[in-house]
Amino acid sequence: MLTQLSIVDPRWLRRLTSLLGLCTLIAGAISFSGWVFDCQRLTDWLNDGLSIQPNTTVLIMVAGAAVLLLQYGCKRCALVLGGFVALGGGLNLLQYAFDIDLGFNHLLLFGREWGYGGTMAPGRFGPPASISFVFIGIALMLLGARDNSSRRLVPVLALIVVLLTMFSLLGYLFGAHDFYAIPWLSAIALPSATMLLALAVSLIMSVPQHHPMLLLCERSSAGSMARTVLPILIVMIPLFIWLRTKGHELGLFDIGTSRALGAAMLILGVVALMWNALLALRRREQREREADRRKDEFLATLAHELRNPLAPISNATSMLKLAHGDREISVRATNMIERQLTHMVRLIDDLLDLSRISRGKLELRRERIELAAVIYQAIETCSPMAESANQKIIVTIPPQPIYLDADSVRLSQVVSNLLNNACKFAGQGGVINLSVVTAGADVVIAVKDNGIGIPSAMLGSIFEMFAQVDQSLERSQSGLGIGLTLAKRLVELHDGSIEARSEGLGKGSELVVRLPITADQAPPLEAVKRAGQQSISHRILIVDDNLDGAESLAEVFRLSGNETFVAHDGEAAVDAAETYRPDVILLDIGMPKLNGFDACRRIRAKSWAEKTLIIATTGWGQDEDRRKSAEAGFDSHFVKPVDLAELMTLLASLSPAGGAK
Repeated sequence: MLTQLSIVDPRWLRRLTSLLGLCTLIAGAISFSGWVFDCQRLTDWLNDGLSIQPNTTVLIMVAGAAVLLLQYGCKRCALVLGGFVALGGGLNLLQYAFDIDLGFNHLLLFGREWGYGGTMAPGRFGPPASISFVFIGIALMLLGARDNSSRRLVPVLALIVVLLTMFSLLGYLFGAHDFYAIPWLSAIALPSATMLLALAVSLIMSVPQHHPMLLLCERSSAGSMARTVLPILIVMIPLFIWLRTKGHELGLFDIGTSRALGAAMLILGVVALMWNALLALRRREQREREADRRKDEFLATLAHELRNPLAPISNATSMLKLAHGDREISVRATNMIERQLTHMVRLIDDLLDLSRISRGKLELRRERIELAAVIYQAIETCSPMAESANQKIIVTIPPQPIYLDADSVRLSQVVSNLLNNACKFAGQGGVINLSVVTAGADVVIAVKDNGIGIPSAMLGSIFEMFAQVDQSLERSQSGLGIGLTLAKRLVELHDGSIEARSEGLGKGSELVVRLPITADQAPPLEAVKRAGQQSISHRILIVDDNLDGAESLAEVFRLSGNETFVAHDGEAAVDAAETYRPDVILLDIGMPKLNGFDACRRIRAKSWAEKTLIIATTGWGQDEDRRKSAEAGFDSHFVKPVDLAELMTLLASLSPAGGAK
């Protein structure tokens, strides 16, 4: 898939590819109807005796249908249809190579006496179309195959078709008869060349991860230059030559004037083209400088935001040291530490999520969910922030349930980010309205506040990375300026859209999310009720080279009624596991002497460890890290700081001897 280095939304690229496939399918069907209903003009656009042959229209319709099916994930059908197209082109080419007639050319002629100009035999299309169908068919088969590595050949095959068809189209443009009308060499009708070119372009667009689309879509100086120069060059040079030729043919000027005028037009065109390209590069450099400035501001803000929670955490540890057993002070200190840690984890999680989305690594866990539950979960998350500012959240949700095909965690994250943004800028005693309404096949979620508002100049950039409405040192609210960026990208992953509205500073703002709802809005079958969980004591081995981290986590589990053991390197972990035979092992990955992966493999090799629950606890949380953990034998993967509530829930589901109930 395209990364965030691309300027093109992959959905629009798929839609454009589908449109080209649909157009060729319809155009092929119209041309075929010309043969069926004896209407030559539908097959011969220039009325020059060169008609698109009926078997050509059939292969074009099949190829167009295959392109459409590919965009909807029907790869197996596309593979079969591509094979049919390649076979049709190959058999026709075989007739030219060995001067034979296989007898299928006349099958769809419907007894018509016209349309055979430029053909070696009635119904037989020329060599350019034959070669094009072979390459298009092979390209469709490669796109439908399971082996994605072979897709890099698709643009090569499609570009050959583009060159063949452009050669013929230039012949039609300049009246070069030999370019398109020699029966045994170049014969191809104008409709055939046009439709084959459209098919080839659609195939190139089907693989945006490979050149030339990779370069054309790339957010880089090279990509910007390619997008500016190539389209104009392709149009400009043939147009100038055509104008010069037509002027001479009409007697507007003599041959010398024609040449001089052509040279002048070409020079002016190239200069204008290069000037336009240089201006585009300059604008891009200015955007990059602005992005660098915003990035510097972001890094400064990040340092500030990370230091902020460290101060109360440091104060809380001092309070605990001086409390001398005072329970009230201890509770206040631990609550303070929990709040600040939650804040820090949220900052880091947002940064990691943005990184995953930018690299195309974040995958949604879609399921059929009820929207109201997601909304109320987000409100519960943001309520403490609203209460601290004496703000009121007014919720308006339809009484009937609304079902979406979505990732409930990520969607709750979107709504939470919108509410957090509203809470930050609504001010003390502000009012926040959250409304949900259906609009056709979509649901619209709107979060409106009566806060400081958004300047009209910033409405278009509010969702950009590191954007801040208030960048002054005196700004009252903290934040990295990535919450709305993250919300926008998560919404787009759900095939939705988001926009900001505001009448200006001091007039509040509104953030509106639009998401598709499922076609089936019937309530799902009731989930099986979970059995009640009871507290069970476990033998737990905690392994971490961070002594404080290991001892503090062990103390938490001891206070919860478990028996705990501690080790601080991989080899000690293997020895301790053999000695204590724990039910659960919490194992760090990066450790001295022996890393966590190898330690896990050694423990798993023991017969007694078959049912032991081994959990990776690490700062590495990418999909690749989780895959490596699973391959090494870990049952679960937790990212530090470990969510103790989630971990306790997992342990509560185990039997005393380890393993699931």
